[in-house]
Amino acid sequence: MKDNLKQLLFSFDYALVEPGHEEEARKALKNFVTAVKKANKEIRVSGISFNDGKEIKIVNTPIEKIKIPSLYAGSDTTGACSMLDKTSKLIDDIGIRLANTPEEERPSKIILTIVVFGRDNASKNCTYEHLREMIAHQRDVYSWKFFLITDFSINMEKLGIAEDDTIMIKHVKGDWFKQPFEELSDKIVEILR
Repeated sequence: MKDNLKQLLFSFDYALVEPGHEEEARKALKNFVTAVKKANKEIRVSGISFNDGKEIKIVNTPIEKIKIPSLYAGSDTTGACSMLDKTSKLIDDIGIRLANTPEEERPSKIILTIVVFGRDNASKNCTYEHLREMIAHQRDVYSWKFFLITDFSINMEKLGIAEDDTIMIKHVKGDWFKQPFEELSDKIVEILR
């Protein structure tokens, strides 16, 4: 494994950035990237959106190149959430990619963050039980770390993600993203160090 290389994965609600909140989200992401880069590690980011009906390819890019438009596109939202299907797809795809990567080129740490408002209401192929089993397998066998950013605490229980690894979104007027991304960056930097 490549000790200095870390992989951050994001499975996120396509409707997360509503019109009018784009600048706030960009600022929160920029501050997150700045904080995480201070860990002095080579960090690559992959992500997938779970808006139903939108097939977003999984990106794989250095953290310095991540921009809100490449991850979020909140102007076209349906309210449908296929978090279970898309998160399981992300885990499967990254697992296949890692299996096809020579051992010495694989990242030494994988951290997956699920960001969701509300709960799954559009998945067709994956259940909470199946995704919980996938999360437990990756955590217990491959030492992946999982975080959840949500405004709906039942997601934590259904996915088997620890309370300490769950960040509750507080709908603060004018700044939905600052607090959760600051908390997430603190937790990730602690792991990377």
